[in-house]
Amino acid sequence: MALSLGEQIYMNFDKYLMDLEHQGRCLFLPFKIQTLNLKNIGKFSERKVEFSSNNNVISGHVGTGKTTIVKAIKCVSDSQELIKSEHSDGEIGLTMADGRRLHLNICEAGDAQCIVLDDAGEVLDSIHYECFLRYLRDLNLQLIMTSGKMDDELKRIFRRAFSDCRFIDLN
Repeated sequence: MALSLGEQIYMNFDKYLMDLEHQGRCLFLPFKIQTLNLKNIGKFSERKVEFSSNNNVISGHVGTGKTTIVKAIKCVSDSQELIKSEHSDGEIGLTMADGRRLHLNICEAGDAQCIVLDDAGEVLDSIHYECFLRYLRDLNLQLIMTSGKMDDELKRIFRRAFSDCRFIDLN
């Protein structure tokens, strides 16, 4: 008898995370995120998102900006790899043809301290989803996760897995 996709994922959460990373839906960050400020990015004219140092779930309907938040975090984290290996920080300055300037300060971090997941549990039933959340909890990293559907049952599942979960509703 063939295993369902949920059962296959349950048997190997590490591989599931690597597959999500390959799809661009999972980021391992060498730092924790306290706040994210967005101005004129995606759907947001101005938005400040404050994160718990532990577990965070960003929820909202389609088009509310969940993936925009993940992409903004990825944009910042991608700059980390540009730093020369023997230095702990770096800078990028750019002047455009019309005279506008862009300046980016980059600091080196370390080993993974945060995991960002964009709609990672969509293929799992509630039992396997709760097991996946407990697996994530046991990684002992800051978690930032998006979910397009946040009903009462899903909130209970999150609360059972994470006693300290912060819900950020974009609706």
